[in-house]
Amino acid sequence: MNALLFLGAVAALMVGHGLRIRRWGRFIGIYEEPPAGALMRALSLGFALNFVLPFKLGDLCRAWYAGRRMKSGVGLSLATVIVDRFLDVLAVALLFGGLRLAGVQRELVQESARFYLLAAAGVLAALLLVRVFSTQAKRLAMAAASIFNDRIRLKSERFFWSLINAFRDLRHVKLPLVLLETAGMWLCYISSYALMGLLLTRLGAATDLVEIIVLLFSRSSLDLSSLRAAWAGGAAAAEQVILALYLLLPPVILFAAALPRRLRSAESAPRDDAHYLKILPQIDERDQLSFLDEYFSARQPDVVSRFIALNRDVSIIEDCSSGSNAATILCMDPSGIFYRKYAFGADGEKLHEQLRWLRAHEGRLPLCEILREDVTDDYCCYDMRYASEAVGMFQFVHSHPSAAGEKVLFAVLDAMEGLYAETDRPADPEALDRYIQTKVTANLERLETARELHELISGDTLTVNHREYKNLPALRFLFEPAHLREVFAPDRCCDIHGDLTVENIICTGEPGGFYLIDPNTGNVHDTKFLDYAKLLQSLHGGYEFMMKTGAVSASKNSVDFLSTRSAAYDELFAALRRELERRLTPAEVRSIFYHELVHWLRLLPYKLRKDPNRAPMFYAGFIMAANDVYRWFEEDGKDETRDGRS
Repeated sequence: MNALLFLGAVAALMVGHGLRIRRWGRFIGIYEEPPAGALMRALSLGFALNFVLPFKLGDLCRAWYAGRRMKSGVGLSLATVIVDRFLDVLAVALLFGGLRLAGVQRELVQESARFYLLAAAGVLAALLLVRVFSTQAKRLAMAAASIFNDRIRLKSERFFWSLINAFRDLRHVKLPLVLLETAGMWLCYISSYALMGLLLTRLGAATDLVEIIVLLFSRSSLDLSSLRAAWAGGAAAAEQVILALYLLLPPVILFAAALPRRLRSAESAPRDDAHYLKILPQIDERDQLSFLDEYFSARQPDVVSRFIALNRDVSIIEDCSSGSNAATILCMDPSGIFYRKYAFGADGEKLHEQLRWLRAHEGRLPLCEILREDVTDDYCCYDMRYASEAVGMFQFVHSHPSAAGEKVLFAVLDAMEGLYAETDRPADPEALDRYIQTKVTANLERLETARELHELISGDTLTVNHREYKNLPALRFLFEPAHLREVFAPDRCCDIHGDLTVENIICTGEPGGFYLIDPNTGNVHDTKFLDYAKLLQSLHGGYEFMMKTGAVSASKNSVDFLSTRSAAYDELFAALRRELERRLTPAEVRSIFYHELVHWLRLLPYKLRKDPNRAPMFYAGFIMAANDVYRWFEEDGKDETRDGRS
């Protein structure tokens, strides 16, 4: 009979552990397929170590062992163990509260009931405080992580992020099943303790169900190992051995049961990740650290939250965002690899205009293929097809003969000319005036009052990389509204791309093959010369090289930076200018170069706001382009040299 009681107690304890493993797996199953065998071994190892280690340190080993075998890592594993133990605190508080209500008057029961009820209330209050004071809590977590190097900081921030999400994402768990498993688990545990208490009573010990509960869960037992708690009960040596076997045997049996090869091979089988949330969508650790730093800084909590909500179904391979307020990422999901572009709020509405333009012209021009789109009042998002053989034109012209780059460039001009001719219309004088006022005059005023450019703008000359140029005060007449109206007199309007830079031309690999991405519809004065001027901003102004340049030094009237402009760009610029002069009148070519200056003026306020340390370099690019325009089109006896940098 005693043997049956012992085996029954052990069996009930094992079933309780099994239900705990299933419940633990539900918390992990929000993010990935729970590795059943690994969880069984981890819990068994943790509970066995809790038998000999104080302060429940075995749970740390449990989290480490499981996390090493999970895709999401140790941080998520530890976070789910904390959630598991948090629910235990609530359950044990109810257990001792029930014993107290049942009239059990033992001092340790009374003390433990008070302790666990306060502990449960404290944990719930802490969760509430973290939610109410989330900004301060995030910054505190970031401050704690920032004392370490980047590697440890990333791991620390990943853990804090995982812990936040482990609690927040409980809404994705099937709550009735969790409650049922929790109730079943504690019913098994209590049944096991009752059987063990009955066994020890039959053996003559003063140990019953309540005594075992006190032994394992009382306030004084928390800083002891299970072994010391059993020894501290004052039982006889034989009873101590029985208690030790009772507590140690179930995890040993479960660990052994999880060792068969079939369980290990099942864990390594491929799984479908389509239905799992991702703790972090970014694959690259640098992108993860950048995102987590932004999250814990709490500078833009709404943007970060919306980013996660939008992208938790994908894995982000690379952040390809450039100069606009819309983000572009290369990502993948079970359907394959694709580009995703998205923006929120007012930027989302602007992106929606871009999407409408792409849809309206998809039959007229070679454009990116839109796979999916998602537009709401709060954001706009669309996915574009990824082609492994396609590369940006910047990379293409630097990895192919110059003739191949020219072929693509002329194919772009020919394709766009068809759109221009089909939608040709007279320019609107009022729109032109608004264009001059908003894109030129207003932006010049911003430059002239910008603190970052105050010294650079003040003189009549500007030295760029030890070469002297006429500065803005000496060239101010170029931007007088009356002069610009005269320059832009040849303009006619039509449907345009609006942002036809080199980086928005994607080469397909076929001779002259390309497609276009990222149009811009906010131009006010829609003339095809704006598109040509965008090509000039790339090939004449070297915009892409500036975007790749880091350090910039500016003092008084001097700007220095590493100029990496290539011979490939020089050749392509010369070919573009020859082609424009072949197709257009001198007055039209002059208008195009002036529109390039307007593009620089539109860019500079954005750079001053987003990248003030490098803004002087872009101002220098504007001044160099303006000097070329002055020499080629305005200076008496103008220099006919085609490259103003030479």
